[in-house]
Amino acid sequence: MNRFLTEAFKPFLVLSFILLSFQAYAQEMGTADEDKAQYGIKAGINFAELWGRDALPESDRKVGYSLGAYASYKFSKELKLQPEIIWSLQGEDSKESGRYKISYINIPVMLKWMEGKFYSEIGPQLGLLTVNTAKSVPEELQLENFETFDFSINVGLGYKLAEDWAIGLRYSQGLRNIAEGRDLKNSVIYVGLTYRIF
Repeated sequence: MNRFLTEAFKPFLVLSFILLSFQAYAQEMGTADEDKAQYGIKAGINFAELWGRDALPESDRKVGYSLGAYASYKFSKELKLQPEIIWSLQGEDSKESGRYKISYINIPVMLKWMEGKFYSEIGPQLGLLTVNTAKSVPEELQLENFETFDFSINVGLGYKLAEDWAIGLRYSQGLRNIAEGRDLKNSVIYVGLTYRIF
């Protein structure tokens, strides 16, 4: 139990460090570059499942959550580059065959195109496995030898609600199997809010 709590707490320590680093860097930059670089936090709800021939029978999307931080760099009025670091609870849920809880520290790098208050985005994502647990999963369906890294492609849409607030919808499709010898990839729909801190 202590090991699980330690592993689960690591992402929060990483996120805290990143936010403090962003703040220190922004203070060094001064106000002259305020319009070129922005920093903030984000949080949302995941609707996740495992996609492939080895998915749990009759599975539904598992409801999880995510939280993280981002930096946004403006190339032009319409085009931005937005790297992020996000702790994400994913997995799969089946009424008949149990459920998996799998969490990652995800690092997407999104290219964003702005049109007024609307935006679209696309970009790759690297995931680092932090925790995986199973509940009531039959022995023949249990996963072993999880891959440490996951790679995905993300696409999304969003809308700027106010000066510092935005809402977004993102789909993430895994490009590699999450466990050795299994046809099983992550598939996540994310809905969330972002808040610009500075």
